[in-house]
Amino acid sequence: MKINFYAYIELGGIMKKKVGVLVRPNLDRFTINRELSDKICEYDCIPIGIIPTCDEGKMSDESYQDMIDLISLCDGVILQGGTDFYDYDLKTVKYLYEHDIPVLGICLGMQTMGCVYNGKLMDVVSNDHYYLVDYVHPIAIKEDSKLYSILNKKTIIVNSRHHQQIVGTDLKVSATYNNVIEAVEDPSKKFFIGVQWHPESIDDDNSKALFQAFFNSI
Repeated sequence: MKINFYAYIELGGIMKKKVGVLVRPNLDRFTINRELSDKICEYDCIPIGIIPTCDEGKMSDESYQDMIDLISLCDGVILQGGTDFYDYDLKTVKYLYEHDIPVLGICLGMQTMGCVYNGKLMDVVSNDHYYLVDYVHPIAIKEDSKLYSILNKKTIIVNSRHHQQIVGTDLKVSATYNNVIEAVEDPSKKFFIGVQWHPESIDDDNSKALFQAFFNSI
Protein backbone atom coordinates (compact mmCIF):
# COMPACT_ATOMS: atom_id res chain seq x y z
CA MET A 1 0.00 0.00 0.00
CA LYS A 2 1.36 3.38 -0.98
CA ILE A 3 1.75 5.74 2.00
CA ASN A 4 1.25 9.49 1.62
CA PHE A 5 4.11 10.96 3.62
CA TYR A 6 2.17 14.13 4.39
CA ALA A 7 -0.84 12.22 5.62
CA TYR A 8 1.04 9.86 7.95
CA ILE A 9 4.09 10.08 10.13
CA GLU A 10 5.74 6.74 10.75
CA LEU A 11 7.76 6.36 13.94
CA GLY A 12 9.41 3.05 14.70
CA GLY A 13 7.17 1.29 12.21
CA ILE A 14 4.01 2.41 14.06
CA MET A 15 1.53 4.73 12.43
CA LYS A 16 0.49 7.28 15.03
CA LYS A 17 -2.89 8.93 14.82
CA LYS A 18 -2.92 12.67 14.23
CA VAL A 19 -5.18 15.06 16.08
CA GLY A 20 -5.72 18.54 14.72
CA VAL A 21 -6.12 21.51 17.03
CA LEU A 22 -7.71 24.66 15.65
CA VAL A 23 -5.26 27.34 16.77
CA ARG A 24 -6.35 30.56 18.45
CA PRO A 25 -5.11 34.07 17.58
CA ASN A 26 -3.24 35.60 20.50
CA LEU A 27 -1.85 39.08 19.84
CA ASP A 28 0.70 38.61 17.05
CA ARG A 29 0.78 34.81 17.09
CA PHE A 30 -1.33 31.67 16.94
CA THR A 31 -1.34 29.41 19.99
CA ILE A 32 -2.20 25.89 21.10
CA ASN A 33 -2.91 25.18 24.74
CA ARG A 34 0.13 23.32 26.12
CA GLU A 35 -2.04 21.17 28.39
CA LEU A 36 -3.98 20.08 25.33
CA SER A 37 -0.97 19.24 23.17
CA ASP A 38 0.52 17.31 26.09
CA LYS A 39 -2.75 15.41 26.45
CA ILE A 40 -2.70 14.44 22.78
CA CYS A 41 0.85 13.14 23.13
CA GLU A 42 -0.13 11.30 26.30
CA TYR A 43 -2.54 9.24 24.22
CA ASP A 44 0.25 8.43 21.76
CA CYS A 45 -1.08 10.73 19.05
CA ILE A 46 0.56 13.60 17.18
CA PRO A 47 -0.86 17.14 17.56
CA ILE A 48 -1.20 19.14 14.34
CA GLY A 49 -1.99 22.85 14.45
CA ILE A 50 -4.72 23.87 12.04
CA ILE A 51 -3.76 27.43 11.12
CA PRO A 52 -6.14 29.63 9.11
CA THR A 53 -4.55 31.36 6.12
CA CYS A 54 -6.81 34.38 6.41
CA ASP A 55 -7.58 37.22 8.77
CA GLU A 56 -10.45 37.27 11.24
CA GLY A 57 -12.96 38.26 8.55
CA LYS A 58 -14.67 36.23 5.86
CA MET A 59 -12.73 33.26 4.52
CA SER A 60 -12.00 33.08 0.81
CA ASP A 61 -12.50 29.86 -1.15
CA GLU A 62 -8.72 29.47 -1.41
CA SER A 63 -8.21 29.90 2.33
CA TYR A 64 -11.04 27.47 3.02
CA GLN A 65 -9.37 24.85 0.83
CA ASP A 66 -6.10 25.41 2.69
CA MET A 67 -7.94 24.59 5.93
CA ILE A 68 -9.44 21.46 4.39
CA ASP A 69 -5.99 20.33 3.26
CA LEU A 70 -4.76 20.58 6.85
CA ILE A 71 -7.82 18.81 8.23
CA SER A 72 -7.31 15.98 5.73
CA LEU A 73 -4.10 15.12 7.58
CA CYS A 74 -6.00 14.54 10.82
CA ASP A 75 -7.89 11.56 12.22
CA GLY A 76 -9.82 13.78 14.61
CA VAL A 77 -9.95 17.41 15.69
CA ILE A 78 -10.11 19.19 19.05
CA LEU A 79 -11.61 22.68 19.16
CA GLN A 80 -9.77 24.34 22.01
CA GLY A 81 -10.91 27.12 24.28
CA GLY A 82 -10.33 30.79 23.57
CA THR A 83 -11.86 34.25 23.59
CA ASP A 84 -13.60 34.70 20.24
CA PHE A 85 -14.45 32.57 17.24
CA TYR A 86 -14.38 33.68 13.62
CA ASP A 87 -15.66 32.74 10.18
CA TYR A 88 -13.02 30.03 9.78
CA ASP A 89 -14.06 28.42 13.07
CA LEU A 90 -17.66 28.14 11.90
CA LYS A 91 -16.75 26.76 8.48
CA THR A 92 -14.35 24.26 10.01
CA VAL A 93 -16.98 22.93 12.41
CA LYS A 94 -19.51 22.57 9.59
CA TYR A 95 -16.99 20.65 7.47
CA LEU A 96 -16.06 18.33 10.33
CA TYR A 97 -19.71 17.63 11.06
CA GLU A 98 -20.69 16.98 7.45
CA HIS A 99 -17.74 14.61 6.93
CA ASP A 100 -18.23 12.84 10.28
CA ILE A 101 -14.71 13.57 11.51
CA PRO A 102 -14.47 13.02 15.30
CA VAL A 103 -14.63 16.33 17.16
CA LEU A 104 -14.17 17.28 20.79
CA GLY A 105 -15.05 20.89 21.54
CA ILE A 106 -13.78 22.56 24.70
CA CYS A 107 -15.26 25.78 26.14
CA LEU A 108 -15.26 28.20 23.18
CA GLY A 109 -15.00 25.14 20.95
CA MET A 110 -18.30 23.87 22.35
CA GLN A 111 -19.86 27.30 21.93
CA THR A 112 -18.75 27.35 18.29
CA MET A 113 -20.34 23.95 17.69
CA GLY A 114 -23.59 25.14 19.23
CA CYS A 115 -23.66 28.39 17.26
CA VAL A 116 -23.04 26.64 13.93
CA TYR A 117 -26.29 24.78 14.52
CA ASN A 118 -28.58 27.71 15.26
CA GLY A 119 -27.39 28.54 18.76
CA LYS A 120 -26.80 32.07 19.97
CA LEU A 121 -24.03 33.38 22.19
CA MET A 122 -24.88 35.49 25.22
CA ASP A 123 -23.24 36.60 28.45
CA VAL A 124 -23.52 34.37 31.50
CA VAL A 125 -25.81 36.08 34.00
CA SER A 126 -24.55 34.40 37.18
CA ASN A 127 -21.03 34.96 38.47
CA ASP A 128 -20.18 31.36 39.39
CA HIS A 129 -18.69 30.22 36.09
CA TYR A 130 -15.20 31.76 36.05
CA TYR A 131 -12.70 30.52 38.62
CA LEU A 132 -9.12 29.36 38.19
CA VAL A 133 -9.57 26.31 40.41
CA ASP A 134 -10.06 22.62 39.63
CA TYR A 135 -13.66 22.21 40.74
CA VAL A 136 -16.31 24.95 40.63
CA HIS A 137 -19.81 23.53 40.24
CA PRO A 138 -21.71 20.33 39.45
CA ILE A 139 -23.39 19.57 36.13
CA ALA A 140 -26.43 17.39 35.50
CA ILE A 141 -25.92 14.88 32.67
CA LYS A 142 -28.89 13.51 30.73
CA GLU A 143 -29.10 9.74 30.91
CA ASP A 144 -30.09 9.39 27.25
CA SER A 145 -26.92 11.13 26.04
CA LYS A 146 -23.68 9.81 24.62
CA LEU A 147 -21.85 11.78 27.31
CA TYR A 148 -23.66 9.77 29.97
CA SER A 149 -22.73 6.51 28.23
CA ILE A 150 -19.09 7.60 28.43
CA LEU A 151 -19.04 8.81 32.05
CA ASN A 152 -21.86 6.62 33.41
CA LYS A 153 -22.73 9.36 35.90
CA LYS A 154 -25.70 11.68 36.24
CA THR A 155 -23.67 14.35 38.07
CA ILE A 156 -20.02 15.36 38.05
CA ILE A 157 -18.18 18.43 39.32
CA VAL A 158 -16.21 20.43 36.76
CA ASN A 159 -13.92 23.41 36.50
CA SER A 160 -15.32 26.52 34.83
CA ARG A 161 -13.77 29.60 33.28
CA HIS A 162 -16.12 31.24 30.79
CA HIS A 163 -18.08 34.47 30.55
CA GLN A 164 -20.48 33.45 27.78
CA GLN A 165 -22.89 30.64 27.04
CA ILE A 166 -24.90 29.26 24.13
CA VAL A 167 -28.68 29.15 24.00
CA GLY A 168 -31.14 27.64 21.55
CA THR A 169 -28.84 25.26 19.69
CA ASP A 170 -30.25 22.46 17.54
CA LEU A 171 -27.62 20.08 18.88
CA LYS A 172 -28.63 17.73 21.66
CA VAL A 173 -28.02 19.34 25.05
CA SER A 174 -26.48 16.61 27.17
CA ALA A 175 -25.57 18.50 30.36
CA THR A 176 -26.60 21.68 32.16
CA TYR A 177 -25.98 23.68 35.32
CA ASN A 178 -28.53 26.26 36.50
CA ASN A 179 -30.00 26.53 32.99
CA VAL A 180 -26.55 27.04 31.43
CA ILE A 181 -25.70 24.54 28.70
CA GLU A 182 -22.61 22.58 29.79
CA ALA A 183 -22.39 19.98 27.00
CA VAL A 184 -23.76 19.42 23.50
CA GLU A 185 -23.53 16.49 21.13
CA ASP A 186 -24.84 14.68 18.09
CA PRO A 187 -25.00 11.00 19.08
CA SER A 188 -25.46 9.96 15.43
CA LYS A 189 -21.87 10.94 14.67
CA LYS A 190 -18.70 8.97 15.43
CA PHE A 191 -17.85 11.57 18.06
CA PHE A 192 -19.28 15.07 18.10
CA ILE A 193 -19.29 16.29 21.70
CA GLY A 194 -18.62 19.73 23.11
CA VAL A 195 -18.13 20.52 26.79
CA GLN A 196 -18.14 23.92 28.46
CA TRP A 197 -15.46 23.00 31.00
CA HIS A 198 -11.75 22.24 30.53
CA PRO A 199 -11.07 18.49 30.88
CA GLU A 200 -7.47 19.01 29.77
CA SER A 201 -6.87 20.86 33.05
CA ILE A 202 -8.32 18.19 35.35
CA ASP A 203 -6.58 14.83 35.65
CA ASP A 204 -9.51 12.89 37.09
CA ASP A 205 -11.46 9.81 36.04
CA ASN A 206 -14.12 11.83 34.23
CA SER A 207 -11.62 13.69 32.09
CA LYS A 208 -9.74 10.48 31.34
CA ALA A 209 -12.94 8.74 30.27
CA LEU A 210 -13.93 11.63 27.98
CA PHE A 211 -10.54 11.82 26.31
CA GLN A 212 -10.30 8.04 26.02
CA ALA A 213 -13.68 7.93 24.26
CA PHE A 214 -12.56 10.63 21.85
CA PHE A 215 -9.24 8.99 21.06
CA ASN A 216 -10.95 5.60 20.67
CA SER A 217 -13.21 7.13 18.02
CA ILE A 218 -10.41 8.22 15.70
